[in-house]
Amino acid sequence: MLQLLQSQPAVLDLVLRTDAPAGLHGLATELGAGDVLCQLKRAGADTWNGKALSAGNFRDAQNGAYLLSLDAADTDTLGTLLVLATGRPGLAQPILPSLLQLEVVVARSFRAARPDLDKTIVIGQLVGLDGLPLARATVTATLLQVPLLLQGVAVAGDAVIASSDDDGFFELPLITGATVDVVIAAARYRRTLVVPRSPAVGTPVRLFSIP
Repeated sequence: MLQLLQSQPAVLDLVLRTDAPAGLHGLATELGAGDVLCQLKRAGADTWNGKALSAGNFRDAQNGAYLLSLDAADTDTLGTLLVLATGRPGLAQPILPSLLQLEVVVARSFRAARPDLDKTIVIGQLVGLDGLPLARATVTATLLQVPLLLQGVAVAGDAVIASSDDDGFFELPLITGATVDVVIAAARYRRTLVVPRSPAVGTPVRLFSIP
């Protein structure tokens, strides 16, 4: 059984036949959208719903084959979808009913889940020469090993920036194992280091104690 993705457009191949002697090997040829009636019946429904055909959603593919386009609203219900095509009354070549049974399934996403990369919280405290906390000092960590590829994702080289609070404390959430350049202009501090792993889950690492 042909499967369609829920709430996604689809194009169906229809072969329409006739019992008129003029038909090509029993095939109904050269039909237009105005010659065909189309009805849909969704899973769980008791009635058929008509689908208006036009040159935009019904095309002649030659020799009795036709292309029928369904839009997202036609495939919005999971389960069996019946598509019935018949000829309008009075056609010179009467069309035999053509029934398609389809299955509408959940449209799967191929986007991977957010990567669960190991991170380390690097903390520190800044004070002035007077021993008082140094607030609002900027701390910047920049990735040096570009590109860094981990678990199938690329880590961008954008800097991670933090500011010290009123007590002089700051924290930087960094990907474990990344090689970074840490700069604290207010303290004339600059160091390149590999972000260490936390000693325990949720336990931060002190920047100025990293060997």
